[in-house]
Amino acid sequence: MELLRDIAGDGYPTDYIVARVRARGTRLTRDWRAVSAQRPAQAASDEAIWDGLLQEFEWLYLQMDRHMRTRLAPVFALFEIKTLVLCLRNASGGRREANERLLHHSLLADGIKEALQGGVDMPAAMRALAAAAAPVLGEAAALEQGYAEGGLREVETRLMRNYLASVVALQLAPPVRAFFVGFIDLRNVMTLYKHLRWQIADEPSVIPGGSIDPARLREACSSGSPGGLDVMVREVIGRTAPPLAAGETALETVLLGDMTRRLRAKVGEDGDVGLLLDYAWRLYVEARNRAIVLHAGGVDPATLARELIA
Repeated sequence: MELLRDIAGDGYPTDYIVARVRARGTRLTRDWRAVSAQRPAQAASDEAIWDGLLQEFEWLYLQMDRHMRTRLAPVFALFEIKTLVLCLRNASGGRREANERLLHHSLLADGIKEALQGGVDMPAAMRALAAAAAPVLGEAAALEQGYAEGGLREVETRLMRNYLASVVALQLAPPVRAFFVGFIDLRNVMTLYKHLRWQIADEPSVIPGGSIDPARLREACSSGSPGGLDVMVREVIGRTAPPLAAGETALETVLLGDMTRRLRAKVGEDGDVGLLLDYAWRLYVEARNRAIVLHAGGVDPATLARELIA
């Protein structure tokens, strides 16, 4: 089963969508340093922020014609992994209404939505989810094992890993393939960081399909030296990694910021697919930054600015 719902109608010509997207893009925040200093009123919760993002994704996806939807569907499905995790969190607490709100604008397929609705227990929710999309999201037993070992965080890791490993094997438009290669590199570098930072003895679970050979990542992990991390980060973004002591968020922000800059720089080269992909990514960055500001609390503006994706 596909992760995303089938859209019966066709959208608009791509030229029209591109013009609309260019206009809507002007409303996105450009100066996050000013936001970090002013801390304007934000949405009340992570789910409210994510729901706003889903509304814009739904608008964009419905506007596209079938050909463009097919080319960009893997990217929208990637973002919907977060929706899956938020819904599983609600399911564990029996928050049926919260899931109904989240899924109202979600692009997830109807069978997956049915699996996520209601206040069922976690094993039942994951069995239903795996039954709806097992080839892409993984088997129920593996998801349940992940939940037993590391809770929803581990389930999210497995869902993301399974999805990325499956999607990178597909025939993708060149800009979309480049995006996923970069995203897989990001995930693999973050996995290497965690193993080095916390001295985890187990072999890292590396996602195939990135630009870095998985064998090299495993070797860098087994060495226990941060020098290997510096080499990988330099290969991916052209600069050294922040010190291990700087924290996981610091490195992730650097990697996400680099993805943002690369997508923006290639808009002119990658045509309409690249432009729409860049817009979808900028929407995600906006939502992520707003969530960071929401939870900033007493963090000083300078520290907060370093956590925001420019």
